Amino acid sequence: MRDHLNLQQPEEEKKEDAIAEYYEGVKEIEKQSHETGIKKARTALYVTAALVFASELISVSMAGMEITPLLIGIALVEGGVFAALAYWTKKKPYSAIIIGLILFLLLWVFSAVVTNGEAAYKGIIIKVIIIVNLVQALKPAKAWEDLQKQ
Repeated sequence: MRDHLNLQQPEEEKKEDAIAEYYEGVKEIEKQSHETGIKKARTALYVTAALVFASELISVSMAGMEITPLLIGIALVEGGVFAALAYWTKKKPYSAIIIGLILFLLLWVFSAVVTNGEAAYKGIIIKVIIIVNLVQALKPAKAWEDLQKQ
């Protein structure tokens, strides 16, 4: 009888291991399905970084102002924040996307105030595309982070 119990134990452990492996496999497949949305958001944040940098320099030159090292530094910092957020989506996508979305909207409002509303409608199609991509990525990013916690 005792030998019978010893033989059963490894069999039960095998079943538990198989269930654990199956669960991990399902979890990994779910994470991969969410990564597509996260990649779109990452791309949107990198594009935003480039657009913010370029638009700052273009706006200044169109206003007839001199492009100074300080101005280039400010534009680099602004673009660099979005690039850093894009990189951060690899670890904390939901947080990075939320912060990126808020900063993008604040930057848009700030530029509209500074330009007396002119910047509110300039490039609106690109701005809407960026916002839509970021908003659409929130749900998969949140689901991805929730799966990481499990």
